[in-house]
Amino acid sequence: MKRTLVLFVTLLLLSTSSVFGGVEFIPTPNTPLYRGYLADLYAPSSKFHLLFAQTPESVPTSALIVKDGEYGEVPFNAAPQSSFFSLKAGADVGLLRLKVDFFQIEAYISGGLHTVFELRGDSDSLGYDGFYSFGLNLKLWDILTLKGGLHHFSGHWGDEMLLTLAAVNPTLDLATTTFLEYTRDNSWLLALSVEPLTFLRLYTSIEIPMVNAFVRPGAHTPFRNHYPGEPETNFHTHITAGEGVVTTIDYPPAYRTLRIQFGSEVKIPLFSLGSLFLAGDFQFHQDGQTLHQIDSYATENSWEFTFSVGGGVEFAPNQLGLKPRIEIYYHHGRFPLLNYFTKRGHYLTFGIAIGSN
Repeated sequence: MKRTLVLFVTLLLLSTSSVFGGVEFIPTPNTPLYRGYLADLYAPSSKFHLLFAQTPESVPTSALIVKDGEYGEVPFNAAPQSSFFSLKAGADVGLLRLKVDFFQIEAYISGGLHTVFELRGDSDSLGYDGFYSFGLNLKLWDILTLKGGLHHFSGHWGDEMLLTLAAVNPTLDLATTTFLEYTRDNSWLLALSVEPLTFLRLYTSIEIPMVNAFVRPGAHTPFRNHYPGEPETNFHTHITAGEGVVTTIDYPPAYRTLRIQFGSEVKIPLFSLGSLFLAGDFQFHQDGQTLHQIDSYATENSWEFTFSVGGGVEFAPNQLGLKPRIEIYYHHGRFPLLNYFTKRGHYLTFGIAIGSN
């Protein structure tokens, strides 16, 4: 059976090559077929940015915990700061690319780590995020690109922030306190990118947590989810019980903790230097319907909306195919660390980045 399948694929490729002009195999291409999004704060690129909260209400000052049977907050900073370093180390790699004339397909793997430090004083880290993805990219004609795979997000509290929190709250027993974390482990990812003109890109994507995905906090967990290999173990009940809270309402099957993303990018050539670019990224989070609290879900509650818009200068690619950028963005929505998903505000971020965009 295996020999028959191999023979069939070989004949198919040979016949296709005769029609469309040959087959090309590239084990390690310089850049992936599906590029990361310029304005997406969690694109798999590397960056060093300055981050400025634009209003006092935008500054994160507390951590999320379970308190008296519901979600609450505990302050960690007696003197809040509005200026931060935002650092990210990321990579996006295409592998084993097969090209047959206008058709290209490859495997990909991407990921990174992201953290935010206070700019002044002791430069405490507020936390760090991990994310990764892998799957397949497919490109047709240099116009249409598709991505399908798995995507993971997880947020982690910073140890320096926790030490400060302990000093500010000397009566709080950290050993018995339940800290809430943002986790999506794992989601199916489907994405589409269209470049109808050489200078214009439009894209959209959707993330659907797997039926056995760990989705935290418990208030975000769909009732359809179950423990891996144990369909009788409801994940919503399992996770909320571990947090020490109880949900008395059910979520409908339509609630799946979806994340829908779309955006656009425009690039204007800048001689041999590179290009000027403008970019916008827009996201809808279905978990906003929970109001991020136990027993607060309602179908009439709105999805949460966030966006980033900005631009900059993208320089010509280096020998590795990576493009350095100087960029500035305005971000409205969640503070750019996953565990601070309840802190919404207005932010300005400026700095340098490098990626395969």
